[in-house]
Amino acid sequence: MLNGLAVLCFLVVAAVGLAGTEYYCSRASFCGTCHIMGPYYDSWAKDIHGAKLGALCIDCHYAPGERFTIKAKFKGLSQVASYFSGRYGTSRPRAHVSDDSCLRSGCHNDQAYLNKMLPIGEPRVEKRIVGGLETEVTRAPTVNFFHSKHLDASAKLAEAIAQRDALAARVRAAAAPDVATQLAVATISVAPAEVRIAQLGGLLKRIDADPSLAQDAFDLMEAEHRVTRLRQLDGLNCTACHMFDPSGNAHIAIDRTACYTCHFANESFNRGTAECLKCHQAPTRSVLVHSRPAAGVGDAVLMDHQDIVKRNVDCESCHADVVRGDTSVSIRDCTHCHDQARFTQDFETRTTQTVEEYHRVHVHGQRARCVDCHRAIQHGLVEAEQVASSSGFLEPVLNDCRHCHPNHHSKQVGMLMGTGGRGITATTPNAMIGSRLNCRACHTKPAIDEKGDEVIRATQQGCIACHSEDYLKLIDQWRSEIDTYLQEMETQLVAATAAFERTVARDPATADEARPLLDQARENIRFVRVGGGLHNRHYALQLLDNARQSLERVNAILSGGGR
Repeated sequence: MLNGLAVLCFLVVAAVGLAGTEYYCSRASFCGTCHIMGPYYDSWAKDIHGAKLGALCIDCHYAPGERFTIKAKFKGLSQVASYFSGRYGTSRPRAHVSDDSCLRSGCHNDQAYLNKMLPIGEPRVEKRIVGGLETEVTRAPTVNFFHSKHLDASAKLAEAIAQRDALAARVRAAAAPDVATQLAVATISVAPAEVRIAQLGGLLKRIDADPSLAQDAFDLMEAEHRVTRLRQLDGLNCTACHMFDPSGNAHIAIDRTACYTCHFANESFNRGTAECLKCHQAPTRSVLVHSRPAAGVGDAVLMDHQDIVKRNVDCESCHADVVRGDTSVSIRDCTHCHDQARFTQDFETRTTQTVEEYHRVHVHGQRARCVDCHRAIQHGLVEAEQVASSSGFLEPVLNDCRHCHPNHHSKQVGMLMGTGGRGITATTPNAMIGSRLNCRACHTKPAIDEKGDEVIRATQQGCIACHSEDYLKLIDQWRSEIDTYLQEMETQLVAATAAFERTVARDPATADEARPLLDQARENIRFVRVGGGLHNRHYALQLLDNARQSLERVNAILSGGGR
């Protein structure tokens, strides 16, 4: 009798103890008792899910029904054992939240989030000079995100596949079988956009393809990559974009690096998924551009983005620097996880189909994050204050040029920035530098240079695209003014050089006195000739004025020395 009562009491106490342990272990406060969980617990306490909605750790980190499975119990026992033994390590814990947890009843199961417009980013404050005074200007985010565009891509995928198949059929019909095979291989290349486009262009040139076939081949390449992009969205899980917020301001936040990786990987600027207006809306109000240059010349002016978009001015004309870095994946990134050659043997020959398989296995199957494989990429405006004092925002364009040939444009950059001339201490940047205008805004016309090489010439159309047609006459006036003055100075330089050489033999001391001034005039005249005075009219005229003054002093010195 007593034994039975003792057993009953033991069972009751054990049941109560287990229930109490279960309850205590399910509290968020229990999770926070491990020191490595401190940042996660603190951020949960600030997050809307914990602070406002009262969601517990187990509500998200266990899918509906999973908490009561044998697997979950063993997982819990492991955590309890680690807790009491104190052997829970110091590395970052890896946790996963299933989509089922997000979409459970009472949370996001109503799918209202799908078509809800979500602004991405925070208002930013820029400093501009208005009326001679430093003024702060607030810019609102221009990106509005919709889940439905990214999670419901089946219709777009079907359309893209149909378009790709139609283009592939046209290419096969228009080309010989062996040529069609070569084109098919080229169109599924995953080399960087500029490289694969150049490779396909070279192949089309070698086979002397007619314009129709060439256009279909380029369209097929674009269609192949569009299909790959859309297939990568298939099976996308919530945690691909929603991750732990390391800032501690919230428990989970959008990792914008994931956005940049998907949109910019293997794409040319403002093309394909990297097209600016796929995400951004042009500001609906006029915005202030230009900062006061270092020389104190100029002021902020208003610019209407809507008008610029209507004129089809390429965003790259002013914003080529907003995408910095690349998202390429090297074989070394693969070896961080794979130490056997069989996993990387097809890496160098990967195609769009290979990339689709990589994503299916790693992202959809193993919940890998973008940064686990891809290099991080930066996207955003360079601070406005840099524009008038640094040529840094021109670097993306100049780096494009240096990809094929050395940088021959130091004089052009110096002319644009209003620096580098001798005898002139003030900096006089081109006024359009304040608008972030870069080389591609004006250089739009394909041409052939004196050596027979293909170049892109500047045209007046680049000016009237943003301004009025009155600028056609103004540009002609500026060109004539600079060319006339430059020719005059070059003529005077030839005469002064001849006089200098005559003086060297008979009066070396006088020649040595004139030499620095002659060298300064020669360098400034060459600067205007090589740098292109039209890049910066005001600075070019300053350089020529300085050269004229130097030559006048040279002539005066030589004349005095010759008497």
